[in-house]
Amino acid sequence: MAQPLARPEPSELTLRILSAAVILPLAISAIWLGGWAFAIMVLLIAAAMSWELSRLCQAAPGLTIIVSVTFLLTSGLAIYGSFLGSIAIAGVGMAVVALLSRISRSEAPFILTAGIVYISAALLSVVWLRVSESGGLGLFFWMMAVVVVTDVGAYFAGRGIGGPKLAPRISPAKTWSGLLGGVLCAALAGAVTVAVRDGDNFVQVMAIAGILAVVAQIGDLVESGVKRHVGVKDSGNLIPGHGGVLDRMDGFLTVAPVTALMTWIAGGSPLEWQ
Repeated sequence: MAQPLARPEPSELTLRILSAAVILPLAISAIWLGGWAFAIMVLLIAAAMSWELSRLCQAAPGLTIIVSVTFLLTSGLAIYGSFLGSIAIAGVGMAVVALLSRISRSEAPFILTAGIVYISAALLSVVWLRVSESGGLGLFFWMMAVVVVTDVGAYFAGRGIGGPKLAPRISPAKTWSGLLGGVLCAALAGAVTVAVRDGDNFVQVMAIAGILAVVAQIGDLVESGVKRHVGVKDSGNLIPGHGGVLDRMDGFLTVAPVTALMTWIAGGSPLEWQ
């Protein structure tokens, strides 16, 4: 008797595309609408990241709760407009986790403690870039576009061209061609942004976009290094084809603080720099 044909499993690329087709419109809508929609999105991301970070470090249940409360309060206070309070909560959370993770002998206590600072800084920066007068929708969507096209460019250039490995001990799949592809795509996104805005600062914006592409790839390598250290492939399984939220947001975790810092120091959006 003939065996029924097995349904072929969807490829990783197919899953990535389908997940992006669902997630991106929801994220763009929440960012565009602001208010409660944006707040809910940020708080959901904060909750997911706290769970994944705790899982990576095999934190005790009590520590997991402290990490979750820290991220939620950091995000919530920033959304409310209390950025100093947000920074204070992140600092207290880091200190408490640093102490308790050693007392409880949790796995990877340094990663858990450093993760509080790393992720809290990104959450705070994301909120500040969306709500501050120096940031705003235009800058936020540009930053988002740079990270996304960097990821896409690096993925296809790395798969299609291959070549020497970028950091084989950390992430064997990453190549120099992938990095270059990501940088070129980010620079192109910068040029398109300037053209749409009818500006003339192509060189400045393209250069900044290229730098942020490198920053995004550093974020990817940081997360890959953490996962390799603790011996897991993905930070979670919430997003088909991408793994966890930390896997999907690794570039944002570095690009958002750098973009916020540049904007804050210069007193204006990098898109306006001449």
